[in-house]
Amino acid sequence: MDSQNDPQPVQDNNMNTHTHTNLNGSTHSSVQNIDNDIRVAVIGNVDSGKSTLVGVLTRCITDDGRGSARSYVFNYKHELSNGRTSSISHEIMGFSPNGSQVSPEHLTDSKNKTWNYIVENSSHVVTFLDLCGHEAYLKTTIFGLVGLMPDYAMIVIGANMGLTRMTKEHIGLALALKIPMFFVFTKIDIAPENVYKENIALLTKVITNPAAGSRLPLHIDDSTDVTDLCNMMEARVCPIFTVSNVTGQGIEKLRQFMFRLESRTMISGIFGKNDDPVEFLIDGVYMVTGVGLVLSGILKSGTVRLNDNLMLGPDKTGQYKSITVRGIHIKRVAVDYAISGQSICLNIRSNNKKEQLKRNIVKKGMVAVDRALCMETAWEFDAEIVVLHHATTIRPNYQPIVHCGIVRQAAKVMSMNKELLRTGDTALVHFRFMFSPELIHPGMTILFREGRTKGLGVISQVYSMSN
Repeated sequence: MDSQNDPQPVQDNNMNTHTHTNLNGSTHSSVQNIDNDIRVAVIGNVDSGKSTLVGVLTRCITDDGRGSARSYVFNYKHELSNGRTSSISHEIMGFSPNGSQVSPEHLTDSKNKTWNYIVENSSHVVTFLDLCGHEAYLKTTIFGLVGLMPDYAMIVIGANMGLTRMTKEHIGLALALKIPMFFVFTKIDIAPENVYKENIALLTKVITNPAAGSRLPLHIDDSTDVTDLCNMMEARVCPIFTVSNVTGQGIEKLRQFMFRLESRTMISGIFGKNDDPVEFLIDGVYMVTGVGLVLSGILKSGTVRLNDNLMLGPDKTGQYKSITVRGIHIKRVAVDYAISGQSICLNIRSNNKKEQLKRNIVKKGMVAVDRALCMETAWEFDAEIVVLHHATTIRPNYQPIVHCGIVRQAAKVMSMNKELLRTGDTALVHFRFMFSPELIHPGMTILFREGRTKGLGVISQVYSMSN
């Protein structure tokens, strides 16, 4: 479990007035005006300035050139000391109806107080998912891109560094997962002019390549109208911004663009309807003193209300525990219910009065679902895959790590409709999870990896344990 991830509740897109319910069950009234909420994954090579840029955008400050802005973003002291993100950090920026950004009241306020203030005064909220840039944490970055279901990918490139191998890796992941992307060149205040121009030219060459879908680069300057850029991104246009976190150059234009972004929840095809059975994908678990077990994640389908009964699982044997929802938080603000497509936190208790839920019962890939979905838990599945890269060949008994939503587990290739597979080959492959069954569905996208080997596919059939 990536339990270090910040709880990342997302504001309801359809409710204007809520009765707030704290995690302990008490209620109070508050008015909110959020009508649009977007998740943006921040990716790019290590030391490209991702966390600093997020700090500058969300805190309405400039950096001192030594990383002061990123100190508001990092989750852990060791990240601050070495300057490298090793966990997924969540930050928000809010906008009033006229497009002006809602600044935090005080930089030193706790995240709870800051988020509450921003949500209370905003009609449009952007949530940044600050992912890892170092290759050692690639699995966490892939989890963020696959499991946290971002609407957009903001690929950050150091103007003095250019496109490194990891940057190209991240671009490839965004393309494979069909996440609309835009680019931000940082550190333009220290990058030599010739180096900067060479890096811009190289990026243009990469994204216009047919292998990248012949994307259309659009260089953004102070005179560019960003009003329709969001719709243009759906048509393969890739905006390219240039900023300096120290001088503030280009930051205002990027802010205007963020205000124009629109949620892709309804058009992504990933999420179910509000009246579908509840499926809550868990990406974080916390034991809160005086409150109990709190789960953070994304509501993939259905509507969750206070006092709803759900099933938590599957465990290593495929079994589920009956639980009750005691509290719901969206963007760290308590609400009465949440709908499909939102990132939320749930406070839960066991319906077995003799059992007290502990943090260690929740493993990677567990969900809280309607009882009807429990029957679809499976050890084995078929997927139509394409091998994006492999140094040699793939044969039966090959065991990659499979990413499917929040599921991240080794799976064995039991059989396939070809004798062997090489880079670029497609096939129908039968997989079996190595350690425990998972809740998966036909139509879900899978990404499998092993070293630098990568492949992409879609689940075509699930062999549920009930069959």
